[in-house]
Amino acid sequence: MKYLIFALSILPAIGSTHHSRAEFSTELREIEGRIVEIAWRNPHPILTLSVTNEAGEDELWEVESWSSANSLNRKGVTGDVFEVGQTVRAAVRPSGRRPRMLLGESISLGNRTQAVLRPGYDPVFPGQAVLGDESITNESNNFSDTNGQNLGLFRIWSLTDREGPGDLPLTPAALANQETYDELTDHPMWNCDPIGMPVIMDTTLPVEFIDQGQEIHLRIEQGDALRVIHMQSANNSADSTASIMGYSTGEWEGSTLVVTTTESSYPYLDDDGAAKSEDMQIDERFTLGADGNSLSWEAVLTDPIYLSAPISMRMNWEWVPEETIQAWDCLESSSGREL
Repeated sequence: MKYLIFALSILPAIGSTHHSRAEFSTELREIEGRIVEIAWRNPHPILTLSVTNEAGEDELWEVESWSSANSLNRKGVTGDVFEVGQTVRAAVRPSGRRPRMLLGESISLGNRTQAVLRPGYDPVFPGQAVLGDESITNESNNFSDTNGQNLGLFRIWSLTDREGPGDLPLTPAALANQETYDELTDHPMWNCDPIGMPVIMDTTLPVEFIDQGQEIHLRIEQGDALRVIHMQSANNSADSTASIMGYSTGEWEGSTLVVTTTESSYPYLDDDGAAKSEDMQIDERFTLGADGNSLSWEAVLTDPIYLSAPISMRMNWEWVPEETIQAWDCLESSSGREL
C-alpha cells in the first residue's frame, strides 16, 4: 500500500463547539490507509488506519472526526459505513502536538462515495457521492402544515444558528489564568468529564424542556447533561449550593422564560481556557417564536473577577417533531497514548 500525504488546500482554522482546533494544521492533506479499528463514540469518533510509510514500514495513524458521533449519526454517517480491513482515503489536518493524530474532514470509501465528517462544508473529493451533507431528520419533516404554537416551550429543540460573544473583555487576572491552560490536559472532554454552565449551553445538539411543576428540567444531549430551573425561587433559595450547572431560578414574562443562574463552580467560560468565577451571574431569556416552531435563547454573562464588561450570547432553535434526545456514549480520548 502506497503512503500518500499531500496538500489539498489552505483554509482558515475554524472553531468548534467541543474544543478548539488550535493544535491542528490549517493545511488540508490526504492520507491513504487500511482501517484497523473503529471507535464510533462521542465526543469525536476515531478511525485508526494502518499506513505504509515511504520506508515501506506500517504505521498506525488516528483520524479524529471533526463532528461528534451523534451529529454524524443524524446526517447518515454512522459507524456501520466503515469496515475493519477497508482501504480508505482521508482528507485530514495533522496535529502539531499529538504524534500521528489527524483531524478528519472527509473519508473516501473506495466506492465513489465519501463520508463527510465536517457537515456544512464543501465535499473534499470531487465526483464522489456524499454521505453526511444534509440532515436526514430535517429532510423527513415538512413544517409547512405544522404549527407548534399550542405546544409551548416543553418539547425538543434543534439548533439552527448561534452567535458567540466575539472578543472577550478579559481582566488581567483572566489573561494570567489563561496562560497556564493546556487544552490537551485541562479540557474536560478528554476524560469524558461533565461540562457545566455556561459552556454546556453552547451545544450543536438538541435540548429538551420538561415541565416538572415547581421545576423545569432542561435536558441537554451533549454529556447527558441536566439543568434544573427552580420556579419558586423564594422557597428554594436556601437550598442553593455551588455546582458545575450553578443554581437557576426562573419566572415567566408572558411566553418568555427568564432565568438567572449563579454559583456555577465550572471553571471555564469557553473551550479556550478563559476563566470564570463562582461570582458569575448568567441572565437568560428563552422566547418562543410567533410561528410556534422556533425558540431563541439570549444570555448576558457578568463576572466581576474575570470580565471587565458583560458579554452576550445568542442561540436559535427549531422544533423538529420527530427528533429525540440520544444517549451520549463517550469514549475517553487517546490524547496521551503512543501509537
